[in-house]
Amino acid sequence: MTTSLTDYYSALQLRTDRWSALRATCEQLRLATSAKQTRKLQLRAQELLDSLMPIEAYWAFPGQSVLDKLCLLLEKERYDELARLTRRSVRSLLAGAYRRQPQASEIEEPREAEEDGADDSAAPPGERPYFEVLIVDTIGEQQRQHQRQALRRMRRPDDRFVYEPVFVPTVEDGLIGVLFNHNVQAVVVRSNITLHSVHELPMLKRYLSSVEDEEIEALAPEDYAPELCRLIRKIRPELDVYLVTDQPVEEIAGRDLGNCRRVFYNQEDYLELHLNILRGINHRYETPFFHALRDYARQPTGVFHAMPISRGKSITRSHWIKDMGDFYGMNIFLAETSATSGGLDSLLEPHGPIKKAQELAARAFGAKQTFFSTN
Repeated sequence: MTTSLTDYYSALQLRTDRWSALRATCEQLRLATSAKQTRKLQLRAQELLDSLMPIEAYWAFPGQSVLDKLCLLLEKERYDELARLTRRSVRSLLAGAYRRQPQASEIEEPREAEEDGADDSAAPPGERPYFEVLIVDTIGEQQRQHQRQALRRMRRPDDRFVYEPVFVPTVEDGLIGVLFNHNVQAVVVRSNITLHSVHELPMLKRYLSSVEDEEIEALAPEDYAPELCRLIRKIRPELDVYLVTDQPVEEIAGRDLGNCRRVFYNQEDYLELHLNILRGINHRYETPFFHALRDYARQPTGVFHAMPISRGKSITRSHWIKDMGDFYGMNIFLAETSATSGGLDSLLEPHGPIKKAQELAARAFGAKQTFFSTN
């Protein structure tokens, strides 16, 4: 029995189910033995691809490029390649393996390990956190590809993070994108955008209910970009937003741009944009107390703050309970958190890492102040 689009309450569930159904359909199509069965499966595969088109517009992976390749393979009746690419895309999507492939949407051939059924879910040591940048701009596919490649060229081996851009053309698409795609951590808004989305999928339109009290229909076109910046602050205040505009400085200066971190005027400086995006993410990635605790755990000190623990020596030297150390790991004993020495801080009178951590927590929670406590 086929599930209707209207039967879903979650667009994320719909996306996952449609990709899984497409994988199963393509496998059946590859093994089909009769013309009647093949035709039926062709129509089913095309129906699934059509339903995924508006959904994948908001994601970097698999994204529109993979869907276009799948449609081409289906049209040319290259069913073995179709099944292989679909299988690999779904595996990578469900396991999150695309986060470790900087240009995942452009990789067509499956790795040997994946074909052998190797577990792709385990992250390698030193993996850089992955996120996506939503770029709201009305440009064609060729220009999108140019911008995508330009931003990729800005990458450096010592970057702490890696990201992929996602392009949408309208205010509505921008709002849907930041609510639908949890990978989006930064937004770049350009001034030449339009208002309404071309996608009419009710499942996606539901995301606009969070701003239905806003009078965006009455906006002038030159106000679309500043208003989008303000609305993003309302629905996802933690995001970093960057505005690229050709409007005069004096006009932009008096606008409410929400949490816009920076305004670029008439610039196509991809290096500057790239560095600002990474700087914004790095600012939110700060964990002052954890960093202080990690540094404290590395100190070769012989002073025991808590005698029963004594930095794990009573466990590592034991003939009977070494398995406890193996289970918990040494860091839990090295980082004895009731200490206030060696770069740590006092919970009662914070002035160092804990104070800074409380300030960052307040920012994350949208609170004026946040205080840590313990029992």
